[in-house]
Amino acid sequence: MSDDEYLRIIDINLNGVFRVARAALRVMYRQGSGSIVNCASILGMMGQSQTAAYTAAKGGVVNMTRTLGIEAAPKGVRVNAIGPGYIDTPLLQALDDELLQQLISLHPMARLGRPEEIANGFLFLASDEASFVTGTTLMVDGGFTAGKS
Repeated sequence: MSDDEYLRIIDINLNGVFRVARAALRVMYRQGSGSIVNCASILGMMGQSQTAAYTAAKGGVVNMTRTLGIEAAPKGVRVNAIGPGYIDTPLLQALDDELLQQLISLHPMARLGRPEEIANGFLFLASDEASFVTGTTLMVDGGFTAGKS
């Protein structure tokens, strides 16, 4: 991987999250409340070959979420993240069937996630139902990061 490609991936997946959080926190601190939900990944919690830049970025999002959760809590702001697993999207549907079945087999729930399941995780963390949750990453991954049986 070239330096330019590595830096592009880090800039999008880590620095972009930081920039958005910084802008949102300025407003939320003034109002004394708010909730930020960052998008991490299963690859923020574990490694995978050929994904060094992406896993570094998403691992950074997980730890940035922890730190911002601590820093923002006294100001009435919660900061959390979602860690999606492999989701049934057009991107994955473009894979050949054998590779798709291999990905599915990595999930203890024996299926891919649905986009609405990820959206529901975001909605929960942003809602008052999660009023005592900050600095955490909710894994919505069908058990992928829990381990193998």
